[in-house]
Amino acid sequence: MRAAQEQAGVPAGRWMGRGLAALGLAPGGEVTEAQLRNLFGERGRHPDADRIEADRLAAGDSPKEAFKTGALGRRVTVTGVDFVFRPQPTIYLLWALGDEETRRVIETAHEQAIERVLEWIEDEVAVIRYGKDGIYRVRPPGGLVAARFRHYEARSGMPLLHDHLLLSVKGQRLDGNWGSVHTLALHENTVAASALYNELVAAEVCEELGLATEPRTVTPGRGP
Repeated sequence: MRAAQEQAGVPAGRWMGRGLAALGLAPGGEVTEAQLRNLFGERGRHPDADRIEADRLAAGDSPKEAFKTGALGRRVTVTGVDFVFRPQPTIYLLWALGDEETRRVIETAHEQAIERVLEWIEDEVAVIRYGKDGIYRVRPPGGLVAARFRHYEARSGMPLLHDHLLLSVKGQRLDGNWGSVHTLALHENTVAASALYNELVAAEVCEELGLATEPRTVTPGRGP
């Protein structure tokens, strides 16, 4: 994965989210191919499950017992949700055509807005369902885990600053057990997340670069 990222001219993925503390990972740490495979490709295992299992086997655990130590609760089919964050067209065109300082300001605003939106999802949106038929719901008190990947181009090859935030559905309940975040709640709040991100980026870019926004009506009868 890292070789492909270097060939494409994009940086390594980075870990985000308050849930990293429970996994022994640090925000901003590089996302490795093995970690990505374990958390998202192996139906929701600890990112460092390979190392954890190897340590337990060396300590005398059976393969079955060692496998359990690398699990984050029950295995799931849907392991994550991909949120894509990109600035509004006016701003990403300004990023593409601007000087180095302009690009730095926009990228900083972009990154800060993603962090704020993830915090909002952790505090106000994400819920873990458990119990029979999922009758109980609780916010993951320790937060969530996400891997952020930066891209600089659209599929067409045109300049387009955007990040993919691959959000794991795994979260800890109050009792310390790992459960799965209700993905419908995430889906229902994607428009709100997008609006919050856009507002934060526009406000920061205008403040730092001395710009201003104005309402634009795209479709008659719809909001500007």
